[in-house]
Amino acid sequence: MDKKYTALVLAFLVAAADANSIIQKTQPTSKLLEAGRNWGDLGQSATVNDYVDNTIDMIVPFIQKHGLDPMELPDVIEGFEVRPLLITYSAWLKIHDGYMTGLVNVSRSGDQEVNYFAKMLRVRVQLQFTDLKFIYKYLVKVMNLGPTGGIIATLNRFRVIVDVLIDFNNDEIQLQQFRLTDIGRLRVRFTGNILTDWLVNPVLNVFVRIFDTIIIKIVEINIRNAAQSGIDAINAAVKDVINTIESFN
Repeated sequence: MDKKYTALVLAFLVAAADANSIIQKTQPTSKLLEAGRNWGDLGQSATVNDYVDNTIDMIVPFIQKHGLDPMELPDVIEGFEVRPLLITYSAWLKIHDGYMTGLVNVSRSGDQEVNYFAKMLRVRVQLQFTDLKFIYKYLVKVMNLGPTGGIIATLNRFRVIVDVLIDFNNDEIQLQQFRLTDIGRLRVRFTGNILTDWLVNPVLNVFVRIFDTIIIKIVEINIRNAAQSGIDAINAAVKDVINTIESFN
């Protein structure tokens, strides 16, 4: 295995680490590299569960460094209608000062596999995040009433699939796929002022709609952007490493 191959694999596998972490965590990496010594152009695959289990704690500092936990969430205003008696009224819900926590509760989900073919390494990582909380303040406006309070939404889990291609032909890492999947059960409770009975379900329904169409999409975009930013930084660092190695040849 040539030096450029080793350097690029090492750089990817320590994507969330700094230079000191690279030095400290080379043992699991060396095992994966050893397993790949006989990989050829016909394509070989390997399961790397042990490596992921041993290095998953490196993801937490990456999450915190990139502002993903806690993660700021956007303000949203959504209109709706209520019918307390015989008359239908227009109303709106504003949620603001929102943030999410819980991404640090990360673990491996299923088998983690890599596949080597034509001087390219394809890595498919599946991670699970649990016990997520979405905290908001809210304002409801209807019939000159303006109840305010808080919303605490909890999500028991969601999973992330990250598909990355390490191309040794041009010494570059490419993000092939990123998506949230298997979004679990959402529970919502209101705090502060108690909403009247005829407002509770409409407000709840509006918030759930906002969550499904806006909030969870923002979470996905923010995580994807952070992952892409990390990959871009690695690509730049790898080029520096390769240039340094080649300067000694």
